[in-house]
Amino acid sequence: MSVEKKTILPKSNISLGNYLRLIWDYRFFSHSLAVGEIKNKYARNITGIFLSVIQTLIGLAVYWLIFGIAIKIDTGNIPYPVFAMPGIIVWQFFSYLVGNSSGALTNSEHLINKLYFPRINLTLAKVLPGLIDFGSGFIVFIAIFLIFGVSLSISWLAIPLVVVVLIICGFALGLWTSILSLYIRDLSQIIIQITNFLIFVTPVFYPGTIVPENFKFILYLNPVAGVIEYFRAILFGSNLPETGYFIGFGIILIMFISAIMVYKRIEKQITDLL
Repeated sequence: MSVEKKTILPKSNISLGNYLRLIWDYRFFSHSLAVGEIKNKYARNITGIFLSVIQTLIGLAVYWLIFGIAIKIDTGNIPYPVFAMPGIIVWQFFSYLVGNSSGALTNSEHLINKLYFPRINLTLAKVLPGLIDFGSGFIVFIAIFLIFGVSLSISWLAIPLVVVVLIICGFALGLWTSILSLYIRDLSQIIIQITNFLIFVTPVFYPGTIVPENFKFILYLNPVAGVIEYFRAILFGSNLPETGYFIGFGIILIMFISAIMVYKRIEKQITDLL
């Protein structure tokens, strides 16, 4: 295949268009890595196929007990388990992609030293396994949705758009964590602490509407908050959230584009930085 012949040395002066085309040409490489990770997680582990579902249900049970029963957060006419599930599965995908991307380069030194491929494809390979977990969580959500008798809405047709934005959010920050891991070797531990904190400033287990106006800017700067709020609006057929969330979407788009440009620029230095 022509793709296999395109084994070139990294070039920092390659144009952005050609770099993007190169990433696309090596998509089979990302797919192979992703499939291998999925097989390792599910096919070789008896409990693996149920692991993500169990984690989702445990998270839901904890949030339901604390925020739905004890604190009794107002979620309108939406039962708390149905309300919380979209936030949980979105956050799980985001935290998985960002957390696992931190070691995408440093854990693949053996591949980087042996052959050339766009290094960005190592992080890209983390998207598919994350989507598998997201899909399994969404199936659980549909089951809970039907159990509580909530009505479906035609707005569900817009779900793919929200998923695309979610992928961009996770991939953009995942790219930056993989870059920074070249300079900060214990970044994965730092990322765990940061994500443990950020979940409290993200409307995972509470609606963004309860946040006071003086603090709404924190949500607006958080792209994942916007994804969750729009995801819920689409799932429940409610009014769309404030346009202020587009601030976060704009920030993540800038981070996405800049991360690709930085990757292109440091292609040559990655081997030396490992």
